[in-house]
Amino acid sequence: MSDVAARSEATFEGFTRPQDPSPPVRALKAMGRFFAQKTVGGIAFVIAAIILVLGIIGPWIAPYDKDETFRIENPNYDINSTDEDALNPFIFLTLANPSWDHLLGTDHLNRDLFTRVLHGARRSMLLGFGAAAIATIFGAILGIGSGYFGGFIDLISQRLVDAFIAFPPLLFLLLLLQTGEASLPRTIIALSFLNIFGVSRVVRSATLAVRNDVYVEAARVVGAQPPRIIFRHVFPNVFAPIIIIFSTTIGGAILAEATLAFLGLAPPGPSWGAMVNNGRQFFGSEPILVAMGGGALTLTVLAFNIFGDALRDVLDPRLRGA
Repeated sequence: MSDVAARSEATFEGFTRPQDPSPPVRALKAMGRFFAQKTVGGIAFVIAAIILVLGIIGPWIAPYDKDETFRIENPNYDINSTDEDALNPFIFLTLANPSWDHLLGTDHLNRDLFTRVLHGARRSMLLGFGAAAIATIFGAILGIGSGYFGGFIDLISQRLVDAFIAFPPLLFLLLLLQTGEASLPRTIIALSFLNIFGVSRVVRSATLAVRNDVYVEAARVVGAQPPRIIFRHVFPNVFAPIIIIFSTTIGGAILAEATLAFLGLAPPGPSWGAMVNNGRQFFGSEPILVAMGGGALTLTVLAFNIFGDALRDVLDPRLRGA
C-alpha cells in the first residue's frame, strides 16, 4: 500500500491543484452564461440596471431643480402697448419643444421634463424595491412556515391568504392609504402589504416540494430541530423562487404606484403616473408628456418582468433544458 501511495505522489509531483476562481470571476462567468442562454433576458437586465442607476444618481445629474420654472424675455414687450401679450415682460416656457437647454422640453407648469423624468425614476425605484423587499421578506417567512409545518398552521394561514387575495387589490390599496396622510413610507408599506400574500403562496408551493425530500428527512432522523432544518436545508432550496418573485414584484409595485399617481392619490412629487395624467389634456397637441411618463413606465416594468422570467428559466432545474 505504501508503494502505491509513493507512486501516486511521484506521479502527481510537480503538479499544483488549480485554485478556485475568485468571487468576481465566478460572477462574471455566471453573467456570461446568462447572457449566452437568455439574450433577451440579458438585454432586459441591462435596461433595468440602467434605470436603477438613473434612479440612484438622477437628482445629482439632473440639470435643474425638479420644481424650477422657466421663462424668457418677451421680445414684444411694450409697457405702452394695448396688446395683452406685449404687456408682460416675460414669456413662460409652457409646453416648450425639446432644445439644448431642455432636452425633452417643458411641461404644462413650465418645468423641465427631463429633470422630472429623472426624479420620477428615483421615486419609482425607491417604491418598487422597497415594497418588493418588504413583501418578499415577510411573504417568504409566511410561506416557508406555512408550507413546512403544515397542519393547523397551514390551514389558518392559507385561509387568511385566500381572503386577502380575493379582495380587490386597488380598493384594498386605497383603503390602506386613506387611513392617514399620503407619504412615501406609508405608500411603500401599503404596496408591500398588498404583495405579501401572493409571495407567500409562491414560496409555500416551493416549500411543499422540498419539505419531504431525502435530505430533509435525514436531518430529522439525526435530530435536527425545525429552525435548523429550515435555515440549512429548506431555505437554500427555495431561494431561487424567492429571487424570481422579488424581481417580478418590483414591476408590479412600480405600476401600482403609477396608478395611484394617475388617480391623484400618491404622495406629492415627480411621478411617471402623474405625468401621464397631466399630459392627457394636451395629448392632441403635445403627446410628449404622456409618451415620456408612459414610455418610462412601460420600459421599466417590461424590463423587470422579462428579466425575472429569464431568471426563472435559468434557476429552475426543470426549465434549464428548455
